[in-house]
Amino acid sequence: MFTVLEFHNISSRGICWTNMPAKRFADVLDLLQAKTHIVAPTDLERYLNSQDDSERPHVMLSFDDGYEEIYTTAYPMMRERGLAGMVSTVAGYVGKRNLWDIMGGGLDHLGWHQLEELLAAGWSICSHTMTHPDLKRCTDDRLAWELEQSKQILEKRLGLEIPAVAYPFGRFNSRVLRAAQKTGYRIGFTVGAEVWKGVRGPLTTIRVPVYQIDSDPLIRAKVAPDGFHKRLDAFKNRFFNRLSLLTSFADRHRFKGIPQQF
Repeated sequence: MFTVLEFHNISSRGICWTNMPAKRFADVLDLLQAKTHIVAPTDLERYLNSQDDSERPHVMLSFDDGYEEIYTTAYPMMRERGLAGMVSTVAGYVGKRNLWDIMGGGLDHLGWHQLEELLAAGWSICSHTMTHPDLKRCTDDRLAWELEQSKQILEKRLGLEIPAVAYPFGRFNSRVLRAAQKTGYRIGFTVGAEVWKGVRGPLTTIRVPVYQIDSDPLIRAKVAPDGFHKRLDAFKNRFFNRLSLLTSFADRHRFKGIPQQF
């Protein structure tokens, strides 16, 4: 079984359920190394396109929103353990302070030199759009701009292909999928809380959030094939995802047209 785990800011700052203090993050890394095989993000497409039938779960570590604590806190601990992860990067906010989240503002995003160092250490980067909007609420021109401009900026500045996009808030629909595919993305990351009745493929890859309140047994359940605790975790994740949509609702009138400041 292959699972993409999703972390946010690795610090004591930010929204209480999405942040994770450094000590707890270290404990989670040790648990995952003991119970799973943590794969390199550069091997993502190989695992997505294969049927893994090994008994030991395989996981990849991803970090949403691209906060600076990924570099200052998570990166050193993962480097000590020989691990690398994937960062979902809001291209319009590289090196800037978070102003797009009404609940978690005040956090700084990674700068270009930090992203370059992570790449040199075996990490990977995916687009998280330009401004982190709810793509389902975007007008057609705004949707195309968010997907295309972020891909172009990241590729030009970092000098590599960006094959993946993480949909903000995990939100997508058929229109978003068509736009992502047209832009040239081969992989799209969502979350299990987002309902999708269509056929799943690489553009609807689910990430499973890891929160500071998650116990060790619950983390083991996240990477298990099925079970009561896994279903309980999915229910909790849906609840937290709905809370995050307060930002989407509050900003719903700003997702029309292409912003001039970027």
